[in-house]
Amino acid sequence: MRVRIPLLFACVGVLALDAQAQDPQLSQFYAAPLYLNPALTGNTYQDRIGLNYRQQWPGIGPGFQTYMVNYDHRSEPIHSGIGAYIMRDQAGSYALSFTQAALSYSYEARINRRKAIRAGLRLGYTMRSYDPSHLLFADQVIRDNAPTSVEPTMLQDVSYFDASGGLMYFTEQFWCGISMNHLNQPQETFFLDGDAKLPVRTSVDVGYRFAVDGKTFKRSQTTMTFATHYKAQGKWDQLDFGAYIDHKQIMWGMWYRGLPALKAYQPGYPNDDSVILMAGYETEYQLKLVYSYDVTVSKMTMKTGGAHEVSLIYEWPRKGKNRKYRAVPCPKF
Repeated sequence: MRVRIPLLFACVGVLALDAQAQDPQLSQFYAAPLYLNPALTGNTYQDRIGLNYRQQWPGIGPGFQTYMVNYDHRSEPIHSGIGAYIMRDQAGSYALSFTQAALSYSYEARINRRKAIRAGLRLGYTMRSYDPSHLLFADQVIRDNAPTSVEPTMLQDVSYFDASGGLMYFTEQFWCGISMNHLNQPQETFFLDGDAKLPVRTSVDVGYRFAVDGKTFKRSQTTMTFATHYKAQGKWDQLDFGAYIDHKQIMWGMWYRGLPALKAYQPGYPNDDSVILMAGYETEYQLKLVYSYDVTVSKMTMKTGGAHEVSLIYEWPRKGKNRKYRAVPCPKF
């Protein structure tokens, strides 16, 4: 869940106040590696293209919709990965939108044959806008529904450059990474003389993968992965933790999102969000389809309609066809 003003007043709240909204969020964070951590750019056999779509809270109006397309390439000779993505997020009835195009680069330093560190950098350009045609301010109501507001002049769209960086340590079965987003804290206010710097978003993810079919890890056809993903931005933070199983071409798993035992915004209002159910299938041509559904467990209840998310990922060349490409154990669906 993104901690924002209720949908009916989303645009008014963001425009009338110098609010600092949270970034778009994906439940299938490993299916969007370039967005999760630029150090994961190129953590594939050679080339990868991905499509992501998320519809959140369809039960209360248009809710939130997020689209993303990404591509990355692994260059083994120079130990590097390069990639790019375009993401668009639209919220509420007044089309408060976020569009970002970004380029990323990563470099892999091998500690030994089984351990490595990856560092990454991402540079993006972001555009935010809204539809002002249906906005109604308090001063208009007070003045018998006046056609215009006396609020300070506002821009209809803003844009800015954005810089992010990340690190990832991994072995054949374990990984941990951290990324820092909005390092330059860009200005995103819609007021001409306003001040609303985008706070740094910190993301930490840790995972461990192991065989569950009695075979060695390298020969196993059934593995389980435990993983956690912690996010913090401004006064907001959240934790995803859970597990998923890969069995040949099928995968399924379950996650929990929230911090109920560690943080409550006020007495009687715990930080619960959702339980995430996930399933996926990979064809013999390395085309993978993953679907997940967020079951709302907060006080907003299932009247929100939860959230649907779909990812489509294609990698090439085929696994094992070229021995010069090392196996890449970093997290991915």
